[in-house]
Amino acid sequence: MRQDRADAGRDCRAAVERMLDLHGGSGFRTANPLQRFWRDVAVASRHPQLNAYLAVEDYGTALTTVDRV
Repeated sequence: MRQDRADAGRDCRAAVERMLDLHGGSGFRTANPLQRFWRDVAVASRHPQLNAYLAVEDYGTALTTVDRV
């Protein structure tokens, strides 16, 4: 599930960047709402819970950990 969330965050970043590419250079002005949205998505999608590398590392740990009961 964490890997799926990480993929969704990466897809959201790519979609917003595509919108900025299509909108042109004016999309990067500070007053443009698209630029503010891009900045928010870029920061939020890099949250540790959405980090693909950490998700893979945790999954590997879960696979190799032996439960001692």
